[in-house]
Amino acid sequence: MRHCIILFFFFVISSCATNKVQENEKKQLIPPPHINCPGDGNCSFEVLENSSLNLAYDSTGKLYPEVKEGTKIVIKYTYKRKAVENVMDSGYAEYVYLEFDPDDKQIILKDKELKKVNMIFGRICYCKGAMGYFPVQQGNLFLFNREGNLQIRTSFKVNKVPQIIQQIDENIKY
Repeated sequence: MRHCIILFFFFVISSCATNKVQENEKKQLIPPPHINCPGDGNCSFEVLENSSLNLAYDSTGKLYPEVKEGTKIVIKYTYKRKAVENVMDSGYAEYVYLEFDPDDKQIILKDKELKKVNMIFGRICYCKGAMGYFPVQQGNLFLFNREGNLQIRTSFKVNKVPQIIQQIDENIKY
Protein backbone atom coordinates (compact mmCIF):
# COMPACT_ATOMS: atom_id res chain seq x y z
CA MET A 1 0.00 0.00 0.00
CA ARG A 2 2.81 2.38 0.91
CA HIS A 3 4.42 1.80 -2.50
CA CYS A 4 1.12 2.64 -4.19
CA ILE A 5 0.89 5.97 -2.35
CA ILE A 6 4.48 6.89 -3.25
CA LEU A 7 3.89 5.85 -6.85
CA PHE A 8 0.68 7.92 -6.93
CA PHE A 9 2.46 11.08 -5.63
CA PHE A 10 5.31 10.55 -8.09
CA PHE A 11 2.79 10.30 -10.94
CA VAL A 12 0.95 13.48 -9.83
CA ILE A 13 4.18 15.48 -9.45
CA SER A 14 5.59 14.34 -12.78
CA SER A 15 2.33 15.06 -14.63
CA CYS A 16 2.19 18.60 -13.17
CA ALA A 17 5.76 19.26 -14.26
CA THR A 18 4.96 18.03 -17.77
CA ASN A 19 1.97 20.38 -18.03
CA LYS A 20 4.09 23.35 -16.98
CA VAL A 21 6.67 22.57 -19.66
CA GLN A 22 3.94 22.20 -22.29
CA GLU A 23 2.31 25.49 -21.21
CA ASN A 24 5.66 27.30 -21.47
CA GLU A 25 6.24 25.82 -24.94
CA LYS A 26 2.78 27.03 -26.05
CA LYS A 27 3.47 30.55 -24.79
CA GLN A 28 6.68 30.73 -26.80
CA LEU A 29 4.81 29.84 -30.00
CA ILE A 30 2.44 32.80 -29.68
CA PRO A 31 3.91 35.93 -31.32
CA PRO A 32 4.12 39.04 -29.13
CA PRO A 33 1.20 41.48 -29.45
CA HIS A 34 1.57 44.65 -31.44
CA ILE A 35 2.16 47.75 -29.35
CA ASN A 36 -1.14 49.44 -30.20
CA CYS A 37 -3.41 46.47 -30.74
CA PRO A 38 -6.46 46.41 -28.45
CA GLY A 39 -6.76 43.26 -26.37
CA ASP A 40 -10.17 42.36 -27.78
CA GLY A 41 -8.91 41.69 -31.29
CA ASN A 42 -6.04 40.91 -33.61
CA CYS A 43 -3.85 43.27 -35.59
CA SER A 44 -1.74 42.62 -38.63
CA PHE A 45 0.42 44.41 -41.17
CA GLU A 46 0.91 43.77 -44.84
CA VAL A 47 3.80 45.40 -46.70
CA LEU A 48 2.96 45.13 -50.39
CA GLU A 49 5.97 45.89 -52.55
CA ASN A 50 5.64 46.74 -56.27
CA SER A 51 2.11 47.98 -55.66
CA SER A 52 0.06 51.13 -55.86
CA LEU A 53 -2.92 52.32 -53.86
CA ASN A 54 -5.80 53.50 -55.99
CA LEU A 55 -8.58 55.39 -54.23
CA ALA A 56 -11.72 54.48 -56.14
CA TYR A 57 -15.39 55.35 -55.72
CA ASP A 58 -18.38 53.05 -56.07
CA SER A 59 -21.68 53.93 -57.78
CA THR A 60 -22.98 55.58 -54.58
CA GLY A 61 -19.92 57.83 -54.28
CA LYS A 62 -18.32 55.89 -51.41
CA LEU A 63 -14.51 55.71 -51.31
CA TYR A 64 -12.74 52.35 -51.24
CA PRO A 65 -9.10 51.24 -51.68
CA GLU A 66 -7.77 49.16 -54.55
CA VAL A 67 -4.26 47.75 -54.34
CA LYS A 68 -2.84 47.15 -57.79
CA GLU A 69 0.50 46.32 -59.31
CA GLY A 70 2.76 49.37 -59.36
CA THR A 71 6.09 50.90 -58.37
CA LYS A 72 5.41 51.85 -54.75
CA ILE A 73 5.09 50.15 -51.37
CA VAL A 74 1.61 49.90 -49.86
CA ILE A 75 1.15 49.34 -46.14
CA LYS A 76 -2.11 47.83 -44.91
CA TYR A 77 -2.78 47.77 -41.17
CA THR A 78 -5.74 45.67 -40.04
CA TYR A 79 -7.49 45.50 -36.67
CA LYS A 80 -10.24 42.87 -36.39
CA ARG A 81 -12.23 42.70 -33.19
CA LYS A 82 -13.16 39.21 -32.07
CA ALA A 83 -16.74 38.48 -33.08
CA VAL A 84 -19.31 37.92 -30.36
CA GLU A 85 -20.24 34.26 -30.39
CA ASN A 86 -23.78 33.51 -31.60
CA VAL A 87 -24.41 37.18 -32.48
CA MET A 88 -25.11 37.87 -36.11
CA ASP A 89 -23.37 40.91 -37.67
CA SER A 90 -20.98 41.35 -34.74
CA GLY A 91 -17.94 41.57 -37.02
CA TYR A 92 -15.91 44.77 -36.72
CA ALA A 93 -12.70 45.80 -38.46
CA GLU A 94 -10.62 48.91 -38.98
CA TYR A 95 -8.03 49.42 -41.73
CA VAL A 96 -5.32 51.95 -42.40
CA TYR A 97 -3.73 52.15 -45.85
CA LEU A 98 -0.88 54.28 -47.12
CA GLU A 99 1.64 54.17 -49.95
CA PHE A 100 5.12 55.54 -50.45
CA ASP A 101 8.00 55.40 -52.88
CA PRO A 102 10.55 52.66 -52.02
CA ASP A 103 13.36 55.24 -52.45
CA ASP A 104 11.90 57.33 -49.62
CA LYS A 105 14.02 56.57 -46.57
CA GLN A 106 12.22 58.97 -44.23
CA ILE A 107 8.80 60.59 -44.40
CA ILE A 108 7.46 63.14 -41.94
CA LEU A 109 3.97 64.49 -42.67
CA LYS A 110 1.29 66.37 -40.78
CA ASP A 111 -2.44 66.88 -41.36
CA LYS A 112 -3.30 67.64 -45.01
CA GLU A 113 0.21 66.53 -46.08
CA LEU A 114 -0.96 62.94 -45.38
CA LYS A 115 -2.60 63.12 -48.80
CA LYS A 116 0.92 62.66 -50.26
CA VAL A 117 0.87 59.03 -49.06
CA ASN A 118 -2.87 58.46 -49.78
CA MET A 119 -3.47 57.64 -46.12
CA ILE A 120 -7.01 56.37 -45.60
CA PHE A 121 -8.89 54.90 -42.65
CA GLY A 122 -11.63 52.31 -43.00
CA ARG A 123 -14.27 51.18 -40.55
CA ILE A 124 -16.21 48.09 -41.61
CA CYS A 125 -19.07 46.90 -39.44
CA TYR A 126 -22.81 46.69 -39.19
CA CYS A 127 -22.98 50.33 -38.09
CA LYS A 128 -25.69 52.14 -40.01
CA GLY A 129 -24.34 55.38 -41.43
CA ALA A 130 -21.02 55.10 -39.56
CA MET A 131 -18.83 52.96 -41.78
CA GLY A 132 -16.70 53.24 -44.89
CA TYR A 133 -13.30 54.55 -45.95
CA PHE A 134 -12.16 58.12 -45.35
CA PRO A 135 -9.05 60.12 -46.24
CA VAL A 136 -6.98 60.96 -43.16
CA GLN A 137 -6.56 64.74 -42.98
CA GLN A 138 -5.78 65.19 -39.30
CA GLY A 139 -2.72 63.62 -37.70
CA ASN A 140 0.95 63.00 -38.19
CA LEU A 141 3.14 60.31 -39.72
CA PHE A 142 6.77 59.39 -39.22
CA LEU A 143 8.01 56.61 -41.46
CA PHE A 144 11.59 55.35 -41.66
CA ASN A 145 12.41 52.78 -44.36
CA ARG A 146 15.82 51.14 -44.66
CA GLU A 147 16.95 47.75 -45.98
CA GLY A 148 13.75 45.82 -45.29
CA ASN A 149 13.13 47.47 -41.93
CA LEU A 150 10.18 49.78 -41.59
CA GLN A 151 9.45 51.95 -38.59
CA ILE A 152 6.05 53.60 -38.63
CA ARG A 153 4.62 55.98 -36.05
CA THR A 154 1.37 57.71 -36.67
CA SER A 155 -1.46 59.24 -34.69
CA PHE A 156 -4.57 60.37 -36.51
CA LYS A 157 -8.24 61.23 -36.18
CA VAL A 158 -11.09 60.82 -38.62
CA ASN A 159 -14.00 62.95 -37.50
CA LYS A 160 -16.60 61.30 -39.74
CA VAL A 161 -16.91 58.01 -37.80
CA PRO A 162 -15.95 56.66 -34.37
CA GLN A 163 -12.60 54.86 -34.37
CA ILE A 164 -10.71 52.54 -32.05
CA ILE A 165 -7.29 52.67 -33.73
CA GLN A 166 -5.94 56.21 -33.39
CA GLN A 167 -2.24 55.50 -33.33
CA ILE A 168 0.22 52.97 -34.68
CA ASP A 169 3.78 52.53 -33.43
CA GLU A 170 5.45 49.54 -35.06
CA ASN A 171 8.74 48.20 -36.33
CA ILE A 172 8.26 45.80 -39.23
CA LYS A 173 10.82 43.65 -40.98
CA TYR A 174 9.87 42.79 -44.55
